[in-house]
Amino acid sequence: MGRFSCWAILYSLLVLLGVTTEAARAGPLSERLIIVAERKGLNKMYICRSDGRDLRRFSQEPGHQIQPHYSPALQRVFYVRLDERRREQICSVDLKGEDFRLELDTRGSVRYPNVSPDGKTLLFSSDRWGALELAEMDLSTREIKRLTYDQGVNTHAKYSPDGTQILFLSRRNGISQVYLTDRKAQNFHLVTETLFQKGAPSWNPTGTRIVATEALPPKLRSVLFEIELETKRKRFLLPRTRDVSDASYSADGTQVLFIEEDTLYTFDPADTTAHPFPIQGNLFPKDAIWVEFPLP
Repeated sequence: MGRFSCWAILYSLLVLLGVTTEAARAGPLSERLIIVAERKGLNKMYICRSDGRDLRRFSQEPGHQIQPHYSPALQRVFYVRLDERRREQICSVDLKGEDFRLELDTRGSVRYPNVSPDGKTLLFSSDRWGALELAEMDLSTREIKRLTYDQGVNTHAKYSPDGTQILFLSRRNGISQVYLTDRKAQNFHLVTETLFQKGAPSWNPTGTRIVATEALPPKLRSVLFEIELETKRKRFLLPRTRDVSDASYSADGTQVLFIEEDTLYTFDPADTTAHPFPIQGNLFPKDAIWVEFPLP
């Protein structure tokens, strides 16, 4: 059998297994944290290893850098930038923090960027229609499609790992609740029903669980909870004396990241103790995501 025939057979097997040549070139994955931290009055993105080593500025682009989101399909980090006029723009950079692109610059506020798993659409919140509504932009045509029409405050939207659903936070009648919508049927389902404010929800990597916070009386501390979506079973993960925010899962789904009093913590739901994440320097974290980057 010739060399060309061997390569053709190997390539066919890779295609059948869903492995593209781009993925093959990407190399192994390595876990990284992208942290938004305030320093000298500016919010900037930093990157480090999952144990806190090799902390450095991720991108040297000017302006505030907030609400980061990593797209594995595009191998780019999307974020919201506040320019010198405090105007919000959605931008992106490559895995080196370079190759800057202005993705969305429109009138009003644009927040919480999230890219579909196939890399084709950008999900975000916009106040161009009044209150913050959800919208999608086709990243090829730049056509914008409005998704919600309720004049509530709809924020923190995230595609499910398989791309079929959208998880988001909606404040209606003064109370923020977690909702799910099916992208094809566009049916909206209430995930949380208690009469207490909820915080931003996040998917686990398999799309079977979500984590969020709930402000419970009497002191209205934001308590961490998790919901199994199939069974709708809800459990609180930490003592109700904690007051946390910005909860999300690690890249493998075994840890939960959250922030409490300007400190970033990691928490294993199988354990009972949250551990401060080691951050070098005089940084005050405001947000963090735990992702898998392809090594060069």
